[in-house]
Amino acid sequence: MSFDFYEGPTTDSTSHPRITVRRGGLMVLTRAAAQMLGEGATHVQIGYNPETRAIGLRAADNGARGSYRLREQRNSVSRLVDGKRVFAHHGLTVDKARSFDAQDFGGGVVGFVLEDPAEPAPSEAPAKVKAKTCKK
Repeated sequence: MSFDFYEGPTTDSTSHPRITVRRGGLMVLTRAAAQMLGEGATHVQIGYNPETRAIGLRAADNGARGSYRLREQRNSVSRLVDGKRVFAHHGLTVDKARSFDAQDFGGGVVGFVLEDPAEPAPSEAPAKVKAKTCKK
């Protein structure tokens, strides 16, 4: 018998900065994304720009107002931050997990743009369909 063994994901979480938002607002940062916040970052503040729909994270001191703990994920090099309250405060919903490339917004802010899955990108817009009439 011949087997094809799965050896893990094809992306390297140590070199590719990505942020996954799980349902409800829990964010998972790859090691590379967490390193963008600075070595030794243990807490972050979460910001939102309603005009661009960008979510931004910046390193914060433990005890700073509005700071959230950047905690280690069990058996992984990824880091977790619970953004559920921030998402709820801004009326943002995530129905299923979605991953984004982490961007450096400058000034120590790292994040992503939360695209609306209901609105297709211009290149993905469906073609117009001509209406057909049924003859009886």
